[in-house]
Amino acid sequence: MWTTRAAASLFALAMLGVRAEPRIPGMDAALEARLARGDYVFVWDLDMETIGRGDPYRTGRTYYDGLMYAVTEARRLIEPGTPARLKLRPAAHVRGWDEAYVGTLASRQTYIDGKPIVLHAEVTRRDCDSHRAQVFFAISLKDREGPAWEAMRKVRETIACDPGKN
Repeated sequence: MWTTRAAASLFALAMLGVRAEPRIPGMDAALEARLARGDYVFVWDLDMETIGRGDPYRTGRTYYDGLMYAVTEARRLIEPGTPARLKLRPAAHVRGWDEAYVGTLASRQTYIDGKPIVLHAEVTRRDCDSHRAQVFFAISLKDREGPAWEAMRKVRETIACDPGKN
């Protein structure tokens, strides 16, 4: 009998905490949508085995995995496993980087409203030494022109191969 009362009391206390939590309808969804639509940059510092040591398939797969990480885990635009189509083409040389690509990633926004989505991307790679490479990703819903992209490219300029300088 006492354990039933204790359990009921604990349940009642837990429910008070639930009711006391402030809720603003739609706040979580609106915040997630706003964050998902922001411009996004990140760099992966990888060992050469991961990047593929010159194997074009493995290198391309690393670029795809990075972009999919950005839209599934980091920005939660699409759920993992959602079909997506990546089109990258070589871009003009970027000072300090060995390879540069531009392109699009097309899918649908499974976390937001299910509508089609096209993200514009720039991917650059450089070998820091014989054991490490860096891949820089810049992603936006906006076309690759304008001040937002200039700001993302400036971030790329601040990345150093020496991890102690970042």
